[in-house]
Amino acid sequence: MNQLNNRVTALLRSHPVIMQLLRFAAIGSLNTALDFIILNYVTKSFDVTSGVALGALNVISFTAAIIQSYFWNKAWAFSESSRVSLFQNFVRLFTVGGLGLAAFLAVFIGAYYDGINTFFLMVLIGFVVVQICLWIAFGLKLGYSSGGSQQFITFLIVSLVGLAINSIIVVIAAHYITPYLEMNFNADTIKNVAKIVATVFSLIWNFIGYKLIVFKR
Repeated sequence: MNQLNNRVTALLRSHPVIMQLLRFAAIGSLNTALDFIILNYVTKSFDVTSGVALGALNVISFTAAIIQSYFWNKAWAFSESSRVSLFQNFVRLFTVGGLGLAAFLAVFIGAYYDGINTFFLMVLIGFVVVQICLWIAFGLKLGYSSGGSQQFITFLIVSLVGLAINSIIVVIAAHYITPYLEMNFNADTIKNVAKIVATVFSLIWNFIGYKLIVFKR
């Protein structure tokens, strides 16, 4: 067991991109969850399920996810200070990823059963509180960087491209999949399926952009 642990540790140290990708995936679950929580809250509040209005409200939720993504990726995913033991790394990965998955499932189930906007607001509050607790438990800090402002601007540019990809695809996907799903699913569920499709494409773009452009070393 110790030999296997040493081999895995050596592999991760010689190829840090592996752990960065795993952390990015875990953070991606948080960002996806926040995106879905806010999107469902605002679309429920304004009674929107499709069309250009959906794309416009998607900007609000995706922007919140972008801001959250910057802090998590800078402090954890692409931070050298996050080098802890292999066991601690995987505990953190499962904790962060599990939180995102649990929140996402709560939103999807709420949408499936036509939950009211107050339900999504309560999920949002609980989600943020738990994240704050994780930051404290992990001892995460943003730190100071002489090129911090330039890095954030670069991050915004990459993320805005991701936002455009996400918003365009969510509108197109919602339009094309609705005829196939509307007989069996409500409008909120269809909206979330379209959002899943859009999120896959934007996450691929974001990881490439963050790794090669924003947080490169």
